[in-house]
Amino acid sequence: MPLPIVSATQTSGQAQVSASISSAFLARTSTIQQQARESSFNKLPTGLPSFAAPSMMSSLLQKISQQIGGQASSGSETLPPQPAPVPLSDTEKSTLLGTYAADSQGNIPAGQAVTVLDGDNADQRLSEGDTLVVSNAAGAETSRKTLAATDLYELRFRENMVTTASSLGAGWDFSEDLVHINGGELTQTETRSYTSASNQTATETVLERNNYWEVVQRGSNRYLLMRETDNAGQTIKPSDAINDVFNNRQDYAFDCASPLRLLNLKATLDTIGTDDFDSHAGRLQISSWYDKDDSSGFDGGFNTKVRTAQAGEVNVDGVSNLQGETALFDTAKGDALIPGSAYYFDLPGDNKSASQGWNAVYLGRNDDGSYRFWSTNIGNVDIRFGENSWLPQDTFKGYYLGAVNVNPNSERLQSWDSNRSV
Repeated sequence: MPLPIVSATQTSGQAQVSASISSAFLARTSTIQQQARESSFNKLPTGLPSFAAPSMMSSLLQKISQQIGGQASSGSETLPPQPAPVPLSDTEKSTLLGTYAADSQGNIPAGQAVTVLDGDNADQRLSEGDTLVVSNAAGAETSRKTLAATDLYELRFRENMVTTASSLGAGWDFSEDLVHINGGELTQTETRSYTSASNQTATETVLERNNYWEVVQRGSNRYLLMRETDNAGQTIKPSDAINDVFNNRQDYAFDCASPLRLLNLKATLDTIGTDDFDSHAGRLQISSWYDKDDSSGFDGGFNTKVRTAQAGEVNVDGVSNLQGETALFDTAKGDALIPGSAYYFDLPGDNKSASQGWNAVYLGRNDDGSYRFWSTNIGNVDIRFGENSWLPQDTFKGYYLGAVNVNPNSERLQSWDSNRSV
């Protein structure tokens, strides 16, 4: 429980009261001394010198006065300065509320507010060591947390994911080929050798090309592969290649999963900065959830958790799921809606067609209680779920929210951020 703080006004008042008590007490003792002088010393107890009482009383009163004065003086000492609130942008407030004040279903109690108190560095910006305070509608503190470095990387990544996804509109054209460069088809394909991640020499076929990227076929796999040099022979930076995909979306087409990998790379770039991104990203490859920097190879650069279901566990409008499709989203099993994370809307009974499911980034709750998502080829959508269920009632009707949780990889962000941008 926080210690009560005595204000400057209260302290001053206490000093004034103490001073008044001291003056009144001295005035009273002066009268006593005068009466003592005027009275007959013969009435004093036998054996007590006639000069003793006034002298001893004066000394005693002087000590009491000094003590009272000292107490008044100590009461006016200046208290240590309190941490100053950090000014927060609307996006920062929204991200902090959605991450720390909301429950696992994304509900934020009415009137909840977040305040960040500046840490020892007093830099007046959201940073490591600051204290996050969550308050209820009555202004009472409900929780507080000292922000660690991992918290800051996760918050900045989520903030950048939400900002970028919200600005994309419908995103890119859809392609069943996973990756495609519009207008980039080569008149004659090119075959060449390359060295795989396992240091094996193999052959790939170049199908499409623009100034930053090539589409290559490696066996049964198709990739958008970053070129090493552009048409003018200049070395290509990973940051320039990623920004081109976002700035010239009309030049590219993807399946519904590759954009999540692209969003991960873009949010990483915006979080750690150009220099560190270019130093660590290497030669980029895009193909659905493929991530060359992960040991599993298919988490899109996130920390991804997926639960699957037995056949028939989920039923939507009379259609049941197949074996291996995602389980139903369930907060009791650890699923949680957090802005900047990605999720999956699964179409039960379909695990082959292009419309079998849609990946989506969660952007937050609307004032009317609906849930705001972004999905490629569709853009921003507001979704209402059925009562006590995770079955959409409007957009994505016939689908269900699956048990897929795609969260920031804070450890990778920290390991790539040599310049400590966060």
